[in-house]
This record gives sequence, structure tokens and C-alpha cells, in this order.
Amino acid sequence: MRRDVVLPGIALAISLLLAFMGVVVVTAQQGVVTVKYIAGPLPADPFSNLWPAPVEVPLTSQTLVYPLPAATETRSIGVSAVYNGTHIAFLLTWSDNTQDVATPGGLDVFPDAVAVQFPVSKAQLPYICMGTVDNPVNIIYWRAGFGAENLVAGAGYGLNPQQREALGLQATPASPVELLPASAQVINATAAYKDGKWYVVIIRPLGSVHPLMASLAEGFSAAFATWDGAKGEIGGLKATSGWVTFQLEKPVAPTAPATQTVRETVTVTQTVTATQLVETTPTWAWAVIGVLIAVIALLAGLALRRK
Repeated sequence: MRRDVVLPGIALAISLLLAFMGVVVVTAQQGVVTVKYIAGPLPADPFSNLWPAPVEVPLTSQTLVYPLPAATETRSIGVSAVYNGTHIAFLLTWSDNTQDVATPGGLDVFPDAVAVQFPVSKAQLPYICMGTVDNPVNIIYWRAGFGAENLVAGAGYGLNPQQREALGLQATPASPVELLPASAQVINATAAYKDGKWYVVIIRPLGSVHPLMASLAEGFSAAFATWDGAKGEIGGLKATSGWVTFQLEKPVAPTAPATQTVRETVTVTQTVTATQLVETTPTWAWAVIGVLIAVIALLAGLALRRK
């Protein structure tokens, strides 16, 4: 029996069994991306000078879904991220020799695509292949010609019809990957293809607007996938990454004006009232003077009588 058939089949069976048993399987985290803080509107232009230098995240072709690729291909995706007080933006860049865009009503067109996957819960990293019932993932899926959708994977079969309807989902799940309700479709995306590369900007709220949408407000992990339409890649046929850690740069407080110490010279005008100083004669002196005047008067009176 062919090894290229048996080994992937065994790996797939083991993965499904572990997921069914609730055993969480994750891959090692790859690198750290710093999310730059911007005080103002986030750039929707992929060529804006506000984007920091990208971090290259390695991608590897899957080997579990048929038809298997002729050879395992290693690719990469450049990831840049910025945020402000309310929203976060990702710039995703990867090489693709052909621009494959689906057109309405078009046939046999496999569009180029990219996806970003987030754990719904930050308690523990979920199974890398689209989560599990107990630990689902939130996925933003962009396809050339279709735009971006906000999805959830892994949670569908763990909820009863009443719980599903309360979350705005269909009563009966049709797929492990589901579209979140219209109220959670708060994703904006712009894209450009230039010189053999795709440049896709995805903007979403920093927090969560739905219980099955991941909050990114205090740092998070994410994984990435790309699809090459020219190679017939669709669904599980894709190139994927491991988990990548994202850290939010702390907002820079506005610089306060330098405190200038001003030495104030206060001129104090002292009003001096010129007071005429009168030398006060002591009381005893006045008494002596009075006695002398009386003696003189007495002597003058006696002199007048003698005449």
C-alpha cells in the first residue's frame, strides 16, 4: 500500500479522534508581532507609510486533504498590524504569480484567498485546524472578488438549536465553519495586486461584538492561511502557519509642554511715612521747670513790693 496515502490518512484519523475526544492539539507558536499604536484613523491603503515593517510568518502546504500537493511547498506571509483606541488593522502580503479573482457567475475559477484565525477564548490555544467544540476559533476569510467574511469554526455541533438561534446562527449547522450573523459582519477589507504580490488590508473592531467573535483588546494569538487559485486550492487545500503571538504597543501619552520655571521678581514699594519725631520731655523735668517758674514769680513779686 502506498505510504503517501496511508500516512496522511492515519494522521487525519488521529486528528479527528483527538478532536472528538476533546484533546487539544496545538502547534508551537511562531514569532511575535508588535501591533503599533496610531492616534487617529487606521490606514486602509496597503501602501501607506503608517505600516510598520512586516514580520515574515512561514506557511506550509497541508498534507491531509486530497488531492495531496505534488510536493510540500513552503511559503510565507508578511504581517503588519496597527491599532487605535477602537479598531485594529492587518496588512497581509504574500507572493502569488497569478492574480485569480472570482467574477459573479464565473465558472471554474478558484480565487486567491487569505484567512486570519483567532482563538475565541484566551484561556488556552485551540486545535490549530479550526478549533474544537469546546474551544472554537473566529476566522476572517477574504477571497479575491468576494471580499471578507467573519466566521466561526468548531462551535457548531456543541450547541443546541435554542442556543444557536440565540447567537443568530441557523438552528441546524450545515458545516463546522459558519457565517456569524449580520450584526457581527463588521469587517472592512481592501486589496491590491502588484508585481506578483497580494496586499490585503483587514480592519475590524479591537473588541468583540458577538460571543463567538474574538476580542483582541489585550494581546492575542493568530494563525494564517493562504489559497493559490491557480493551483486549484480551495477549502482544506491551503498553506497554513502555526500560532503567532501579537503584543499591543502601549499608547504614547501626549508630550506635555516643558515646565518653565519663571522666577518672578517682585518689587515691593515700601511707603515710609515720615513721622516727625518729637522728643518727649520726662514728667519730672516738667515738675522742676514748674517749681523754678513759681520761685521766679515769687522773687519778682517781693522785688516789686520793696519799691
